[in-house]
Amino acid sequence: MLGLLLAVGLGVAATGPGRSWLHRVDSEWLGERVMDSLTRVRSKEDWSLAEPLRPGQDYRWLKAGGAPVRIAHALGEAGTPSANTLGAMRRAYQAGLRIFEVDLVLEDGELHCQHDPGPQTAMVRDGCTFETLLAGLPPDAFVVLDIKTDFEAVGRRIVDRVKGTAQAPQVVFQLYRPEDVARFNGWRREADLPGPILTAYLAHRRIDHVAAQVSRIGLGALTLPLERLPALSRRPDGAAVLVHPVHNCGSWSDALRGADGVYTLSALRCAPASTTGSS
Repeated sequence: MLGLLLAVGLGVAATGPGRSWLHRVDSEWLGERVMDSLTRVRSKEDWSLAEPLRPGQDYRWLKAGGAPVRIAHALGEAGTPSANTLGAMRRAYQAGLRIFEVDLVLEDGELHCQHDPGPQTAMVRDGCTFETLLAGLPPDAFVVLDIKTDFEAVGRRIVDRVKGTAQAPQVVFQLYRPEDVARFNGWRREADLPGPILTAYLAHRRIDHVAAQVSRIGLGALTLPLERLPALSRRPDGAAVLVHPVHNCGSWSDALRGADGVYTLSALRCAPASTTGSS
């Protein structure tokens, strides 16, 4: 059976539409077994080998997101020209959000708030860098980092910047690969960082494989793309499940059937929905 799934997966995945269709079927009906089989052939990704986090991780920052947890995606205005701008963060704060997710790119020796490397439009370039973001971050708010370039190099710069400051507990790292946990442990020895998020959008093992290791590692938050939520058959004990992107009320409803919180737009207002767990 495994060989058949692998053969079918390799054939269908040869085209763009085929990859999209296969991923949907694999997630909703096969528990991502095709993707998992392909990944084990192509890479050594294994979350069971990830180093446990040091004891005493602080996840009080999750409480600032409310119930359900709301995280301002790209500082609250993802998918618009003002995404990842200081203005977007100010508007998200005025709308009541207290956790802000930002994309960071290391370019020309500076950490810019942007999704991709390269020149940005005049509307986007409102002066948002990691430095100006910290300067404008309210004391009761938190920033979740989505590092788009070299994780180790960018993380090192961030730790050097915040260690020994009162803002270190406001800076939430996202971890992408099993080896990132060990890097974070090292950084945590230097700076008073809060508990990190394991984000699965770069993970290519089945989501159940990743989730099964969350509690062992000592993580208090797992983020996954909304399209992968149907493949999650068992929630990790003691961890909040967060999903992205949630930019309309349809995806809001879908997300909160199986998650504790969302990465969303600060302007989005939807009818209340009960979640399946607590944050």
